[in-house]
Amino acid sequence: MALQDGDPEPARAVLSGFLRPLILPLCLAGVGCLVGQWLTLDIRAHGGWYGWLSSGLLAVGLYGSAQGIRSPQARGDLYRIVVAITFGVVLKAALIAGVLWVAFPDDPEYLVLAVAMAQIDPLSVSAMLESRDMSPRAKSLLAAWASFDDPVTTVLVVILGSMVLENTAGVASGAQGYATTLIGNLVLLAMAAAVWAALRNRGPADAVPFAVLRGPQQVRRVLQYAALAALLATATWQFLMLGLALSALFFRPELGAWLGRATNTALVVATLLLGMLLARGADFAAGAMLGVATFVAQIVVAAVVGLGFSRRDRASLCLSQQNGITAIILALLLEPALPAAVAIIAPAILVVNVLHLASTALLARSNWGRATEPVDTPPGKETPGVRP
Repeated sequence: MALQDGDPEPARAVLSGFLRPLILPLCLAGVGCLVGQWLTLDIRAHGGWYGWLSSGLLAVGLYGSAQGIRSPQARGDLYRIVVAITFGVVLKAALIAGVLWVAFPDDPEYLVLAVAMAQIDPLSVSAMLESRDMSPRAKSLLAAWASFDDPVTTVLVVILGSMVLENTAGVASGAQGYATTLIGNLVLLAMAAAVWAALRNRGPADAVPFAVLRGPQQVRRVLQYAALAALLATATWQFLMLGLALSALFFRPELGAWLGRATNTALVVATLLLGMLLARGADFAAGAMLGVATFVAQIVVAAVVGLGFSRRDRASLCLSQQNGITAIILALLLEPALPAAVAIIAPAILVVNVLHLASTALLARSNWGRATEPVDTPPGKETPGVRP
């Protein structure tokens, strides 16, 4: 259906696409909060089942996020993606941290919360991308941005947490420092590349170095699944999330709908755990401040990253901040070393998603930037007389 001036269809699509992702986590967190009234979680800074579970949930979430990365719509946008997931993430975290520093000068550990929120939830982006009034090129940029800023944020949380938190063993899962963690990530990446080179799908004429791999395709697929399970287990054991995310760019067995189910299951479990910890109480004032700062930081960064896009696309990118599975799991990981993490991040996620829902619905109902500019123009093919 073509969009007409004043057509309410975009607003309906936005509302249907976002109310369910907003209400379902609230219900799950509410159930978890009720359970938490009589069941207390055993949270220990030095591991335990809670530490392994939260690390495993993060591994599944990051692998699912990186699996969503595809080639950009325009090759010229590759540098935008690199800028967004490196400089953009750091700048967003710095802007949010600046607000928290002014508001809580006596609590420098709160700066870690700024990094934990400085990413866009890939599940929410994937769920609503088709209904968004954006060009294919802008959608491609947003999808890649949301998919790969998660591991960058996770690494920054580990680095900053080791500097400002007294006990980060639960965050780093036994890593002996950033240098050791970096080496471990590189080793994991190299091992994953070597294993995938032997197990990846080949044509019938290709030579396979191992006799067992010359059997039926089903045998190869089972070996791929086993190797993926080992990859996830190793990344969870040593908290090598960056290496896992990079490996997911090529380590891609045919999982079909199972990957989405696993990621959604991780989200459900993480949200229930979040609700159980919220039974202790929430800091709504600090959470609201963190949420607003996160949303405004995305506007600033996206305004720079989106230069050259149409005004409509730039507005959509500026309003695209959403938080979900990664922010929830990072809050769970930080909770043993920073007991206020869940109490602040949980309401911050709610504030960000409400702001996103409201602002996107308003943009969908407006005609701003729709009639005066082209939907999108590849670089070098601009229409004469039309200002991008």
